[in-house]
Amino acid sequence: MKKNSPSFWRLLYKAHRYMGLISALVLLMLAVTGIALNHTETLKLDNRFIQNKALLNWYGILAPTTSQVFKTPNYYLSQFNQQIYLNKQFIINSSDKLQGTVETKDFIAVALENSILLLSLTGDIIEQIEHLNLEKIGINSRQHIFIQQSGKVLVTKDGLLSWQEATTTEIQWVQTVKLPKSIDTSIKQEFRGKILPLERVFLDLHSGRFFGKTGVLIVDACGVLLILLIFSGFSIWLKYKLRKLFH
Repeated sequence: MKKNSPSFWRLLYKAHRYMGLISALVLLMLAVTGIALNHTETLKLDNRFIQNKALLNWYGILAPTTSQVFKTPNYYLSQFNQQIYLNKQFIINSSDKLQGTVETKDFIAVALENSILLLSLTGDIIEQIEHLNLEKIGINSRQHIFIQQSGKVLVTKDGLLSWQEATTTEIQWVQTVKLPKSIDTSIKQEFRGKILPLERVFLDLHSGRFFGKTGVLIVDACGVLLILLIFSGFSIWLKYKLRKLFH
């Protein structure tokens, strides 16, 4: 028994030391993220979003593809998923498909599947007018605006106030175009940069989910090591306490 006793305590000391070293990094991460999460409102973790491309890719947050792009003399109108942009400026969320846009000297008219957006030349929404089953929009040399609605062509000559059936075929229907790369890149960066809050990353780091199932298992293993550290540390302390008491 006397020969085995020192060997047991040496093993316990080494185990205690190495368990502490192994778990230290993970425990440090848990401590830092835990403190940060306790002050989410102060640090505004829920209002600060990740911009780093590598992190966004890690979470599978990919840039959207454009579904529709139209051009006026001075602007590009594009739709990314359900978000509509005038050049690089976000305009509105809409589940309706973008059908086209025309520009006059006073305003911009944007045709969606079931409505027409009236925009100022600075991109502010003036009005949204319901028009069901819109198929396309066009304009002529006199800046009369035309729409095709359920196969019927209508025209307005008074700034979208009234519509009547068109009798002319002199219409320049807008066609889809390709969005310039600079605008496309800028919109995609903005789109991705408003999805992943910093709070989510801290929560995932704290739980280990940031690294997938393996990360959760590592955090769980460190939890077990922490329990063992407590017991081994208590045992070592108790040994010295008893030795001091009886010697």
